[in-house]
Amino acid sequence: MEFKKKQYDGPYEVSALELDIEGQLLRGLLYFPREYYIKPYKFIIYFHDFPQLFDLHQIVKNLEFLLDLGYSLLVFNFRGYRNSQGELSLHSQLQDALELARFIQLMAEKEIFKQQDINIVAHGFGCYIALLLCSMRNFFNKILLISPILNLKHLINQDMFVKTLDYINRYLPGYVHGIENVPEFLTKTRRELTHNEFQIENVLIKMNYNDIKIILGSKNKLINISELKSTFHKIPRLEIASIDDMDHDWVEEESLCSFQEEIISFFIS
Repeated sequence: MEFKKKQYDGPYEVSALELDIEGQLLRGLLYFPREYYIKPYKFIIYFHDFPQLFDLHQIVKNLEFLLDLGYSLLVFNFRGYRNSQGELSLHSQLQDALELARFIQLMAEKEIFKQQDINIVAHGFGCYIALLLCSMRNFFNKILLISPILNLKHLINQDMFVKTLDYINRYLPGYVHGIENVPEFLTKTRRELTHNEFQIENVLIKMNYNDIKIILGSKNKLINISELKSTFHKIPRLEIASIDDMDHDWVEEESLCSFQEEIISFFIS
């Protein structure tokens, strides 16, 4: 498979991605490593957090070091976020992940991506969707979870989450669609969380991967680390790394170097 009109962002070839999912467009950017790397490429897909405040180019800039390791990188907005159409829901995000997995497999069959080196990097709530996907598809190599948020049943009943929704609606209109009516969104999400496919306890025992790592920041106030370790204690081959001075987000300048070192050591090992 070749992209007819090659476009570049600096030294990296880049292609816009649009997937029609349930009549709505998911949009993203697919970056390829420098030209001296040959196909099939090692591949990483990035699953973003809630809410996704950075534009896709900024995410790529922060993960550019992976391109320089020879990886192809796919960043995107789940439906309901920023550039993609639709409204936010657990169902829509899981369907997005499944459709993206189908696209990745097609690219691997065309020898664009290396079949045995397809990986996930996920942040925050994106980790929850990544784990759901890994319980349903069995071709992923390494899974890197950054500040994972998994206890959604607890989170959506917190005043802080309701205040976050109100803040986004008031000050960041257009960033997240489908949360304008906060009580209705919370009711819908609670109902979705009763479905079997969204029960994280069931998901963890079905996951398929070769290696998995969690990166946590010492300043993260959104995650109960003891609770997280308890959730994952039965997961084989799990590595947990803590980074000083890192909050829930991972782009703070003071922690970025340590963060990059942890990722590089995981993917080149």
